[in-house]
Amino acid sequence: MCVVPPGWGYTMQYDPAPASEESPFGFDELFFSRTDEAGIIRAGNAVFQRVSRYSWDELLNKPHKIIRHPDVPRAVFRLLWNTIKAGSPIGAYVKNRSKDGRHYWVFAIVTPIEGGYLSVRLRPSSDFFQIIQKVYPALAADERRENLDPDASLALLSGQIQGLGFASYPAFMAAALGRELAARDIVLGRPVDQSLRHLDELRGLADGLLQNAHRMKAAYKQNEIVPMNFRILASQLGQDGDAIGVISNNYVLLSDDMRNVLDLLMRAAYEVQRAINDSYFLLAVARVQCEAANVFRNEGDSTSSSEEMQRLDRQAADYLSRAKLSLTDIAVKTKFRDYCLEMNRLSTGLEVMRVVGKVECSRHVSVKERVDKLLSDLQTFQMEIASALQEIDRINLSIEAETAALIKEEKMAA
Repeated sequence: MCVVPPGWGYTMQYDPAPASEESPFGFDELFFSRTDEAGIIRAGNAVFQRVSRYSWDELLNKPHKIIRHPDVPRAVFRLLWNTIKAGSPIGAYVKNRSKDGRHYWVFAIVTPIEGGYLSVRLRPSSDFFQIIQKVYPALAADERRENLDPDASLALLSGQIQGLGFASYPAFMAAALGRELAARDIVLGRPVDQSLRHLDELRGLADGLLQNAHRMKAAYKQNEIVPMNFRILASQLGQDGDAIGVISNNYVLLSDDMRNVLDLLMRAAYEVQRAINDSYFLLAVARVQCEAANVFRNEGDSTSSSEEMQRLDRQAADYLSRAKLSLTDIAVKTKFRDYCLEMNRLSTGLEVMRVVGKVECSRHVSVKERVDKLLSDLQTFQMEIASALQEIDRINLSIEAETAALIKEEKMAA
């Protein structure tokens, strides 16, 4: 059943407006629309109709792209459809065009439901939004000039998102939605959402975790050539180099073990980041959907409005439940201590080998300078590993503390 607010069934006329003008709406207003699986509009709320400046007769049973603006790259819509067709929610900045030519920006949250999709949209204002306002028109212009297909454009968009410091689009959309809600709360004079604040802290900690994991990986990569150089020295010294050859072989064994542990640690760091981003986004979406349901309560009491409100309530409850499960997942995945202990054990083995190597190589004056350089590189590598491990342990403790505080916050709010 379609949502048509009382008295709005007739065709409304608007004077044409310059494309540079905005179709205004308030920070306290939320758009809502529901489409079928083909993107055909089946329902919407009063804010959507008013700001789009179409009549309900012109909106209902029409493709949602009726409000599409050419400044938005096709890559954005390809990403959106790929995500929701896979059964996952997505958030994206979208510039729309009203019937009279005005434009309006929204942060759109699109979520799959049975038989179609729900979209709730809010007015953006954060620093992320300022960046996107420059990125989109430039990418759309590239699409037209170079005749890029949506997939090629999507690759460019992904590269730009990574250039902003995000490992993936889901990481970006979680951070962007959280930032938009925080900015919106400030404008509306609302108190800080403590759950989202904790999740924002967790997101930053997860980024730090990955940075230090990559730091160790880079140090390892830079140090990979050391055992080869030791082997070269051993071969040049002939029989006198047998002891150095043994040291080199031991180094290779320790190095292989270290690489395997680093791979496990890196994978775990990505899993923690993904769990945090999932919780962040799902919790934020649930909050917006709850507010959108309240918008319906205030707009009217028609049967169709009630149905849409119930859809939003059900999905908000489901997303809130999923967010809490993801929080529990964070607590499970932050057990890095085993990896850190193993890395410390291997690093200690390297130190023992370095000392033995220094003593053994001191007998070979002809290669002393080269040996000193190799042993110095090895010491630098160990120091870098030790420093990164110390930082990872600190971050891990902080993640555990923030997660516990967040779970407590959610239990109190339940």
